[in-house]
Amino acid sequence: MSLFFEKRGETDYTLSEMLRAENFGLSNWSGEKVDEITALGISTVLSCVTILADSIAVLPIRVMRYLDDRKIYVDSPSWVEKPNRNQLKFGFIHEIVAALALHGNAYIFVDRDRAGRVVQVQNIHPSNVQVNIKNGVKTYTMKDKTVLTNENMLHIIWFAYPQSAVGLSPLKLQKNTLGLAIAMERHINQFYSQGATPSSVLETDRELSEDQAKGLQATWSSHHARSRKPAVLTGGLKWKPVSEAAGPELVQARDQVTQEISRIFRIPSYLLNSKGDSQTYQNIESSGIAFVRHTLLSWISRIESSLSTLVPGKQFINMDTSYYMRGDQLSNLRAGQVGVVSGVLTPNEVREWLDYEPYNGGDEFYLGLQGSPVNEANPIGTDKGSPYDQMGKDDER
Repeated sequence: MSLFFEKRGETDYTLSEMLRAENFGLSNWSGEKVDEITALGISTVLSCVTILADSIAVLPIRVMRYLDDRKIYVDSPSWVEKPNRNQLKFGFIHEIVAALALHGNAYIFVDRDRAGRVVQVQNIHPSNVQVNIKNGVKTYTMKDKTVLTNENMLHIIWFAYPQSAVGLSPLKLQKNTLGLAIAMERHINQFYSQGATPSSVLETDRELSEDQAKGLQATWSSHHARSRKPAVLTGGLKWKPVSEAAGPELVQARDQVTQEISRIFRIPSYLLNSKGDSQTYQNIESSGIAFVRHTLLSWISRIESSLSTLVPGKQFINMDTSYYMRGDQLSNLRAGQVGVVSGVLTPNEVREWLDYEPYNGGDEFYLGLQGSPVNEANPIGTDKGSPYDQMGKDDER
């Protein structure tokens, strides 16, 4: 069965049909229930999802536009910092990433005024939205039967095949791995709380009646439980400890499942405090860059591209990842110094990068010897003839 949907009649596809295709051949052999609640009950899944969501939600969001070949900042609309009356930016972005990581789809209701301007945006749980395609046009049916179009619904997809109306869910695609993790967690807990493996046995060649065996067991327990007293064995009795080999083996197997889950979300092992990658102080910067490039950047690009459709004209959304590219304080200062003396950065640009306040005269460029001016910077709006004064006036919806 293919995930490509062939044309039938008026080309009507429902979410249920797509989910049946999506789940074809993907059985959960563990028999455990795998959904967002049980999956987040696995510590590794919770850690992976929160690392992704937290790392992206803390990034500054700026609205930019192109002026010739340059990128410049413009004023952000109010919904960027306060998406809706009940949320700030962090919580809004956090929900988007969590929905993508668990369900593969994020649905954002876009509330517009009569002029078509965005007033507020709000996330909707993926289970509360049904996606339909008719004649190549997507519609979104809510639980209250309200039908929305692309004008009022922003749909972000994690991964999808061509002609798929909805994204594939990591929970469903990896329910065997997650089901195994849930089953292991349950079994380990039962092993230690209800395990039938005795700590030791008393052996003898003599035949014992049931009453004698129970009496011997009770006597041994009463004299030696939680006690370090020496034991005296008579009548041919032998004491033999029982090794709980199954317990450590299960714990080791659980560590292997942890590695599998971290691969699903592409989270480095050192961020999960798991066995695997080791980090030192010297490679913190390179690790941060690798984490951004190979893990965060794809998630950020999805969100940036989608939210950019909500700003007018040539404007676009930028999520600044420079924080993760920083090294230690000394390396930052040296990099800033090189940027200033080479004429690439102004002192105030370096100070902004380091979260310091600007100072008067810090917008001048220098080259070679310190104090040799190269070009006097023109802050936005300071020169009457500056093209920056026209910034945003030619933006069209």
